[in-house]
Amino acid sequence: MRIEHDPPEALLDLIYDAAADSRLWPSIFREVAGLTNSAAGVLLFQSDTTHTIYFEHNYGGDAAAVRALKERHVLNPWTHYMWSNNPVGRAIPSDQILPLADLRRTAFYDEVLRPQGLGHSAMIGLSLTPNPGLGAGLSMNRGPRQGPYDNRELRLIEALFPHLRRSVRLGFRIEAYRALRNGEYRTLDRLAVGIVLLDRQARIVYSNAAARALDGEDKPLRLGGGRVAHSSPSHTRRLDHLVQATLHHVPMTAIGVPCPDDGRVVTVLASSVRGEDLGRFADAHMKDAAVILFISDPVAKMAVPASWLMDTYRMTPAEADVAVATASYGGAFHAAQRLNLSPNTVKSHLARVFAKTGVSGQGKLSELIASLGMALSA
Repeated sequence: MRIEHDPPEALLDLIYDAAADSRLWPSIFREVAGLTNSAAGVLLFQSDTTHTIYFEHNYGGDAAAVRALKERHVLNPWTHYMWSNNPVGRAIPSDQILPLADLRRTAFYDEVLRPQGLGHSAMIGLSLTPNPGLGAGLSMNRGPRQGPYDNRELRLIEALFPHLRRSVRLGFRIEAYRALRNGEYRTLDRLAVGIVLLDRQARIVYSNAAARALDGEDKPLRLGGGRVAHSSPSHTRRLDHLVQATLHHVPMTAIGVPCPDDGRVVTVLASSVRGEDLGRFADAHMKDAAVILFISDPVAKMAVPASWLMDTYRMTPAEADVAVATASYGGAFHAAQRLNLSPNTVKSHLARVFAKTGVSGQGKLSELIASLGMALSA
């Protein structure tokens, strides 16, 4: 079978549509399976620290085997290699990790692979967050008799990598998209992620409270005059290019723009409005809606329960509270005020938080918690 390195356009459309409709993932795997001679496929988002799978989409998988994977084999020879080597964007054949003859001697093979008739895999990491302990990956799988994946099949999977990563990242904002689509504006105004909806002339037809909070002279955006702009003309041009690219059928792209007051970078991700949603926006008096901007501020007050950090990083309640407050309120000083603690106590807790999360500095901690909040709310 001849395999093209450039994926079919219909498959890419399906991948981007899955960002707003996760029910499409089995169809995506079915298409990729046909191109790579695979029998099954799975997309996982999981924690290396707690050995927890937070979500999974699969095709061709056996329910009992998937349950065994979640309960006993989150850390297996394949995932151990992917976590240790972090080959983001590169498709790795399972036989490079462990030959089939050796794999057959593992409990992972007996309980997860053998019941499904699988023996070979091609895996690729997606690198969705700055936290090395949280990650997502795609795995295409097939039976022992079909043999290892060849270079042509691996290159096809690698060609899908940027599209899969963008789609899953957008999927992390899916609750915001759904709320906007359904007119649940009170919900949108409680989100830390900024939402701006633009029409085909790139004019603003809706913005939520988080987006409006980023509008001002010392803020990263200017929303006056019905347009999205920046205090710097060069960054305004970058924002214009981002919107125009989306209007001209680039499925999704993102840029970072600085905040004038402290230099922190705010991420602006643009996505086109799906055709089937045009009518819904029109019914909500947002006629001609064409582009959605998702704006992520690393110091925004993310609704991340402290229990998530305790589960994921084995933090104490006090450490988790300090981590959330530091990320949400702009640093250790404000966290101390918010929690009614001494600055030295907050610094002591933060030292342990940095050690447990593997990040250094309050800015990186804010980015990590923002990413965690988006991912675990998907």
